[in-house]
Amino acid sequence: MTERRTLATTLAAAAVAALLSPALSAAPAHAASVATWDKVAQCESGGNWSINTGTHYGGLQFSASTWRAFGGEAYAPYAHQATKTEQILIAEKVLAGQGEGAWPRCGPAAGLGADDADPFPAPLPEAAPVSAVGDLTGDGKPDVLARAGTGSGSLYVYPGLGNGRFGTRIDNGSWAGIAQVSGTGDVTGDGHADVLAVEKASGKLYVYPGRSDGRLGHRVDNGGGWNGMRIAGTPDLDGDGRGDLVAVESATGRLLLYPGANDGHFGARLTIGTNWDSMSLVAGAGDLTGDGNNDVVAVEKATGKLFVYPGTGNGGLGSRIESGTNWDSINSVSGAGDYTGDGIHDLIARQSDGRLFVYPGTGSGKLGTRIDNGSGWNFS
Repeated sequence: MTERRTLATTLAAAAVAALLSPALSAAPAHAASVATWDKVAQCESGGNWSINTGTHYGGLQFSASTWRAFGGEAYAPYAHQATKTEQILIAEKVLAGQGEGAWPRCGPAAGLGADDADPFPAPLPEAAPVSAVGDLTGDGKPDVLARAGTGSGSLYVYPGLGNGRFGTRIDNGSWAGIAQVSGTGDVTGDGHADVLAVEKASGKLYVYPGRSDGRLGHRVDNGGGWNGMRIAGTPDLDGDGRGDLVAVESATGRLLLYPGANDGHFGARLTIGTNWDSMSLVAGAGDLTGDGNNDVVAVEKATGKLFVYPGTGNGGLGSRIESGTNWDSINSVSGAGDYTGDGIHDLIARQSDGRLFVYPGTGSGKLGTRIDNGSGWNFS
């Protein structure tokens, strides 16, 4: 603690001096990845981003004077009251001015000075949507949706062949005005899987009824306000036999469940999780754990790990299962059933370079050796 009190005084004085004398701010700027900041926080506070020791605050253990001097009060009076992202943004300013020595013990131990990564880089342009979907072609096998990212934005249905591969695509016309596309279970009560879509201009959510010929029926309007959501369909998360919708609310990070109402609409939403803005990808999946309930999958931003969240059969989620690493190279993931013909539900994933893979499920929340379906699936 003595080291921290000395650090706080030094940092506060240096910050004020830098404001008075530009020449003092000529030290080279630095930045660090979220993963490295997590290491610093683990060392400083046990990774507790909301800790308040009475003299130091937050995951990176700011003193009150340092937090103020580097502009932290724009977010919250004390660091522990700010979000993890906001704490890191202020820490970046401290790092730029003082280097890793601002955290004398934990900074060097975490390699803070050697990491020049931007913790929050501007996102790359989003590739056109690809999504697993149930059987839209009437052959009893789940299919894949893919929308072109250029030209008319054609939406294609790729029939699943039951061996981890796909047949000749079926063109469903221009979808250039659509921002998000996701397959879901039967929301319209006709026995066919359906398709969800959010319109760019209006923010409206539409349900497109599936048929049995790879085509879609007349859409059902579910109203606006959906541009602030990351949507994903699910075959059935609450156990009532109808397709549902899960969504991450951008403003709050909450994971919301919208139960399908059997007429192309949805019932009152339920909050089933918080802090899901820490996930880069969230999607509905079939039953990956072999318990008869459909699950949710997510890729964690900070670690790139893939997690399977087992559905409880009533809309809730159980304890997550780590199912893979290095999934930060994936920009689309979803599941809708058995793509390989072995009776076990699988995952569809597209890599950032445009390669599409089928990951066979094992029935335990883990995945088998992936099947490569070639490149070109970014459609941009």
